Amino acid sequence: MPSPSSPALPPVEDGGVPGLPSATPHDSDSLQQAAPEVDAIIKSDDFGLDPKKPVPGKPDDVDLGSLSQQLRRLGKDWLSITTWSQILGMSLGFLSFIICLSVELDVAYPKANNMLAITMLVACFWVFEVLPLPVTSLLPLVLMPFFGIMSSSAASSSYWGWVQMLFFGAFVVDIAIEHVNLHRRIALKILLLVGVKRPWLVVLCFLLISYFLAMWCSNTASAVMMVPFATGLLDSALQDTQKTDAAQFRGLSVAVLLAVCYGCSCGGIATLIGTPPNGVLAALPMVAEAITASNWSAFAMPVSILVVICVFVVLYVLFIRGVQLELDGESVRASYAALGPFNRDELAVALIQLLQFGGFLIRSDVINNVGLTGNKDLKGVNDATIACAAALLCFVVPSVKRPGEALLTWDHTQQHVPWGVLILMGGGGALAKGFETSLLTKYIGQKLAAATSMGRLNLTFFLTTLVCLVTEVTSNTATANVMLPILAAVSLEVLMHPLALLLPATVACSFAFMLPVATPPNLIVFGTGRLNIKDFLKAGIILNILASVLGSLLIYGMAGAVYGVDDAFPKWACQDKTCRWVAYPGSINGVQVASQACALTKAKGLCRLVDGSILNYTSLSAR
Repeated sequence: MPSPSSPALPPVEDGGVPGLPSATPHDSDSLQQAAPEVDAIIKSDDFGLDPKKPVPGKPDDVDLGSLSQQLRRLGKDWLSITTWSQILGMSLGFLSFIICLSVELDVAYPKANNMLAITMLVACFWVFEVLPLPVTSLLPLVLMPFFGIMSSSAASSSYWGWVQMLFFGAFVVDIAIEHVNLHRRIALKILLLVGVKRPWLVVLCFLLISYFLAMWCSNTASAVMMVPFATGLLDSALQDTQKTDAAQFRGLSVAVLLAVCYGCSCGGIATLIGTPPNGVLAALPMVAEAITASNWSAFAMPVSILVVICVFVVLYVLFIRGVQLELDGESVRASYAALGPFNRDELAVALIQLLQFGGFLIRSDVINNVGLTGNKDLKGVNDATIACAAALLCFVVPSVKRPGEALLTWDHTQQHVPWGVLILMGGGGALAKGFETSLLTKYIGQKLAAATSMGRLNLTFFLTTLVCLVTEVTSNTATANVMLPILAAVSLEVLMHPLALLLPATVACSFAFMLPVATPPNLIVFGTGRLNIKDFLKAGIILNILASVLGSLLIYGMAGAVYGVDDAFPKWACQDKTCRWVAYPGSINGVQVASQACALTKAKGLCRLVDGSILNYTSLSAR
């Protein structure tokens, strides 16, 4: 037997020995004839290999021609799975990346151009979906440590924080609702109660069910739940062969399906867990202390109600006015009967959802009052704790329909949690942290500061309209990830309340009515093949105008009432390397204050107050 260092044997075909005539056990003459040659080969210890010839498998035996063919084939295979828009996005991304690296923005911010290069690359990849959005969201984690912006551990911390845990807990309860078919029972029961004889009422029913589901489940999951009900009910509609009836039926079909996706978008606005852009806002370090589930709903619920009313009016006028078709209620009753009686699993999940909702509203105040814990200071209890406590119950409460199991199993849960959404939010948070660390926030804020001089109402309308248009050509989550850190930088530069800029932009990310690519619910509905781009444009253009105008007015009023955005730059927002909170009295917006925010300048030890005064914050002496 050869030693481990012996050369590898060449392939042997048909049981033969290398370099010898082929022989079989039944050919004794051939075996005897071959025996001396076999002995000679064994003694030579090279098994008949010519040392002057390359050994198969060694590096010097690589066929360069074959390698070139493989590379060309790899290129063709890559092109076959890549669209022209992806190639364009990749080209623009790398071109922007190289240009930003080669041009120094400001000598005072040496890392700002590196961070801008990373941001441009990520933004192009997001907009053109060069890679799946969650995969692109990993680029900040990969690139920022290489360019010295922050360490890997600091960048990684953005990908799993309290906001991700909040959404994870909400997703688990959402999965439990689907697992026990509670969503089907609620939807079908509402349809039975309101009836299916009046088309406008059917559209309103689907709109409101989608709206309420999207408040507590993700808007994408809500659309996935509702589309099968909508298509099933439409398939059972009474149709005549006459052209007029066919046209009426199509109008009803378009209205019902648009009601589902638009209702999901509007419902997502109302709660902090309803849609990823809300989570992107909550994950920004600057506003993390200010945004809670309860005050967000107090601000956003009226806005979402106003927009959902506009949606119904537009759908009624454009698609269902004058439609006289009746839908078949028997299919709804049959589907509801197939669910069987209301069982304990559904009751348990419903109670868990109510507990989660109640916890979001009352949180630590009630816990303190009833004395459930010995700790009287529960500032550390945030919405993530409430969400995960409810999620935990889903794995503890036993199931009646599946004896020996809980309401949820981990195997089922991990297959249905939208992990990509959590990574997307992490990517946005990492970019925001990179903006602060590299001082890119300071640079951008200086360049865009002039835009804030137009007054808050005009600024609200401008931002709402701008983001509403941008989010039509890119996903709402990607829009939030790119826009919100920039607006946070602007607010810091001009020392304007950050939520005055961030709230309109965040809500406008959900004003995605005009194109299928704007948001996942639109894509899900468009994927049914029952409507086309013209249907989206017909309703979406009007809705975008209404949402931008009426929504801006309500956002302006609610932001002032709930978050006090007309006040001075708050202390909780002055937490990064570009701001200091100083005990320096002054007048801001006609109100006397004892202390205020001071934005750091390029000069060491100096900062700028909102009135433009330069302050030596180390000695608190005005200059």
